[in-house]
Amino acid sequence: MRRLRPLLAAALLSLALPGAAFGQSGGIIPLPLDSDPSGGVSDSMIDQLNADRIEAEAHRGTYVEEIAVDPTVISPLRPIEARGRPAGSAIRFDGERRTLQFALFVPRPDQVRALRISTLSSINVLPERSHYRVWVNETMVGEGRLENFTSFGTVDFPMNAAAVLPGQNNVRIELVQYHRIYCGPEASFALWSDIDLANSGAVLASSEGISGQEGFLMGLAAAAATGSGIEIRGADGLGAYRDAWVSTITQRISAALGGDPIPFRFTEYWSVQGAGRSAARITFLPSAVNRLTFRVSGDGAQVMVVEFVPDERPHALPEFENILPRVADRAQPPLIDTMRPVAFSEFGFATTEVYDHYARIDTRFRLPDDWIVLTNDKAEIRLDYIFIEGLPDQSVLLVHINNENVRLLPMWRGGGELIEQFPVRFEARLLRAGINTLSFEVLVPGSPPDMPCPFNDTPILAIGQSSTLSVPYSPSMYLPDMHIAFAGLTPASVETNEMSARSFDDNDVVTLQAALSGGERPDAVALNTHLYLLALDDLGSVPLGGYQLSRRALEAALLHNDTAPAATGAEPAHALLSARERSDSGAALSRGWDWLKNGFQTALQWLQPRSGLLLEQWLERQNAQAVLLQLDPGRPNQLWMVRAPESDISAIASAIVAARTNTDGPRGQVSVLDRDGRWQNWTAPDRQPVLLEAVTLSNVRHVVGNVVSAMPIRYVAGLFFLALVSALFALRLVIATREHKQ
Repeated sequence: MRRLRPLLAAALLSLALPGAAFGQSGGIIPLPLDSDPSGGVSDSMIDQLNADRIEAEAHRGTYVEEIAVDPTVISPLRPIEARGRPAGSAIRFDGERRTLQFALFVPRPDQVRALRISTLSSINVLPERSHYRVWVNETMVGEGRLENFTSFGTVDFPMNAAAVLPGQNNVRIELVQYHRIYCGPEASFALWSDIDLANSGAVLASSEGISGQEGFLMGLAAAAATGSGIEIRGADGLGAYRDAWVSTITQRISAALGGDPIPFRFTEYWSVQGAGRSAARITFLPSAVNRLTFRVSGDGAQVMVVEFVPDERPHALPEFENILPRVADRAQPPLIDTMRPVAFSEFGFATTEVYDHYARIDTRFRLPDDWIVLTNDKAEIRLDYIFIEGLPDQSVLLVHINNENVRLLPMWRGGGELIEQFPVRFEARLLRAGINTLSFEVLVPGSPPDMPCPFNDTPILAIGQSSTLSVPYSPSMYLPDMHIAFAGLTPASVETNEMSARSFDDNDVVTLQAALSGGERPDAVALNTHLYLLALDDLGSVPLGGYQLSRRALEAALLHNDTAPAATGAEPAHALLSARERSDSGAALSRGWDWLKNGFQTALQWLQPRSGLLLEQWLERQNAQAVLLQLDPGRPNQLWMVRAPESDISAIASAIVAARTNTDGPRGQVSVLDRDGRWQNWTAPDRQPVLLEAVTLSNVRHVVGNVVSAMPIRYVAGLFFLALVSALFALRLVIATREHKQ
């Protein structure tokens, strides 16, 4: 706490006065001047405006490239973290402030002319104040203005060769955006800027001399940025060891690139060049030795030629390992202890300052897989935070656990004083085994909300890393859920059968296996997880574990149609019969019987939910591109996946990779990846926890509490029945006693 106090005090020293929160008054939108009353602008005026703009940007450390430029070679940026979207799409910065990290491959620093950034912003962005800054290897290379609203525009920042390393470099881009008209949380939702990955990166003087390993790595980055994927040629000649060779190469490439998975596609040796030509290619050639060579093909693609000895297993290729260092492992969140205060810093949360009117800060941690609390036991956060004085009314800090709000902390009263170890207690059952998310959401209304926000370059809130989280004790118990198997997926987990090819071709399998290379749990090998790729025709091979799942329900989810089917001839006839029955005097008795029967069935469903029926109804409402199944609790390390026809395997693989490190991924017994790329989960209401340790005097209360809390209505009904039987026996005893006395 002694270390936190001076840090927070220094960060907020300039914020003691209420007005200091937003700096000096501002918010005036400069209006364009009409230089020519007739509506035209002279050429000399254009030249002068250009000169003034270039001079102004030069003072800000920014060089604006002329509109007409010579063709150059771009080594594109590559996002380090997976976004859950297919490769090739522009990456979006939203909100008032945002920072993202990229990887940049530079073959030869002496050839770098500049770093190019191509942006497109929402029309709501105020260009006079909205800007971005760019760092390369922690060296700031420039600052640009967000002023492109109808199409992508580029800015080139000159770079010193000394700031660039040969090979992989780290690029950080920070954006600050202001709304043109409004101020507040609602206004921040309308702010966004896109960066075109295919046209952003290192500008090289020429492509001459870029070949070999350097050229191939540049080709990989270009293939990832454009989404064209990587071609694989000659794989059929690998014979019985085809899968082993292809898996070794593609998985290493995927691990080196990081970010969203890149698609792989198999093509013929000789083919007509199409619009989808890849910038990088892998070609297998039979040879007397195993070795790698690099070439530039006639169509300009960078080619890695893999020579192999026919009918031999793949051997280690040291040169291949050396040229493809891992950019970043998709690491799992850290595992934390229970029954003690755990500092936020122990699971990666650093002291965070907030400047915006709306901000959401997410941090993730893991609990043991055998941790379950279903009772009313409490967990507790001890929060260190400070906010400035004079914030507008209704300014709040919300604390969320797995997207469930557990506390609202007002910030419009008081302020200016460090609040230490503020207790935030919440129900521990909101936590779960595996990955959890602790979130802080800040909402500060505009003052006033109908004017642009004044310039603000000082924080309004700081949350300390010395805050703690305490999680209560749990006996070693397992609640059937697919999250363990999902987190333990590896390339070797993917399995197919003779019917899988009806839904997954070779390209799909290779892309999926490559996507799973990295980010698995440390104990993934011990888990021995299997992911079976299914066709709809092979649904009978899925163990249902006592649940009800029909092909009709799956087809309804995968072949979802928003338009209701037209009424058949039988439906009008049924309606006429129903109307005739209602007119009959005897229909009242029939309806009464139906009401009693439905009521009895509803009561039974309440006491003992029929999960199969609930699952069928839930699936029919989904609009899925892929479905993951794990219905048999006796097979916790096995998953089954079926996909919709014409679905994009790159989108599915991207969603899987992104979900392996957050709480929004597959859980429960059935998980649906919808058309918007979000996971929708169904959890059986009658699943029961399984005890993994012996019952002792120290854990019996917790064990019984979890078992009863999993399905309380069953035990309430049982106790009610026992009480009723006991009452009948007692009544009979009283009557018998009175008869004896008489």
